[in-house]
Amino acid sequence: MARTARKKSVSGYYHIVLRGINKQNIFYDDEDKQVFLSRLKIIKEERKKYKLIGFCLMTNHVHLLIKEGNLSIGIIMRRVLSSYVFWYNSKYERIGNLFQDRFRSEPINDDKYLLSCLRYILQNPLKAKMSKTIWEYKWSSASLFLTQKDSFVNKEVIEKIIPNKTDLINFLETKEYEAFLEWESTIKLTDEKLKEKIINKLKIDNVYGIMKKEKAERDEILKKIMNIEGVTALQVSRITGVPYHFIRYLE
Repeated sequence: MARTARKKSVSGYYHIVLRGINKQNIFYDDEDKQVFLSRLKIIKEERKKYKLIGFCLMTNHVHLLIKEGNLSIGIIMRRVLSSYVFWYNSKYERIGNLFQDRFRSEPINDDKYLLSCLRYILQNPLKAKMSKTIWEYKWSSASLFLTQKDSFVNKEVIEKIIPNKTDLINFLETKEYEAFLEWESTIKLTDEKLKEKIINKLKIDNVYGIMKKEKAERDEILKKIMNIEGVTALQVSRITGVPYHFIRYLE
């Protein structure tokens, strides 16, 4: 079966998501993350091949915000990933793929969407409860906006859109409720199949009635639903009626 062609960005900006195969860890320690970032830097600095606007390294997935240079994102990511996987396999004495399928990407075609996408990326550690603020998470580009220190991240792109530092900090701290690219499982569940799984596994007769339950009970049910392989927050919102941002940011 032929692969679906990537949607082309008019502006050259893309939100990219990488995930470990079978949800396995891409990073086990700080050294792994440092090496991955070094690979991004090396490819970037080869005749200014692209701009890195933001990043967030989680345990089993990565978010990147990139602007194409004189190479397409396909070539850029192949070079970065092949270099990292070669190093990773050598370190952990393994063979084979590390990343799930191709990387996922979505085009970013205006400044408003670019800003919101960056905020979404930087807030991933909050969703995973890995940090209390975006600034304290070590493996994202958030803290770079608090310092004048030089970096291989092109933070000037964002600072040009919101030049006032206080305004930029406030913007990035505000909860992001828009829906952006998430990793979709290779297992596809129709709405009817998902409803069937919820009814059978969680013993819930009325799926749409979940939204009417008390918050603590509702959120506990939603967490269990989100653990079902093949679902996304958008699909769960659609079939339960619970607003997307309630699912995206479960407390």
